[in-house]
Amino acid sequence: MTGNKSFLTEYQEIDGGFVAFGGSPKGGKIAGKGKIRTGKLDFEDVYFVKELKFNLFYVSQMCDKKNSVLLTETECLVLSPDFKLLDE
Repeated sequence: MTGNKSFLTEYQEIDGGFVAFGGSPKGGKIAGKGKIRTGKLDFEDVYFVKELKFNLFYVSQMCDKKNSVLLTETECLVLSPDFKLLDE
């Protein structure tokens, strides 16, 4: 999910209901969805929620693509199926 529509390609408006998240007791309305392509990682079905101040992603979405995700105290590393950093 993102609150920045400019990150999304192939954007389409949808009536996706509401989501709740930390920092906003009211949550936000899912107003659309699209794709984010970084060159190394592609994210599909990324929801646009205007009220969201941070980008969120599902770890399971990365694992479904056979990647591994390592979470530390300060960062999130996504490793390719052969356990290499995707930015190498």
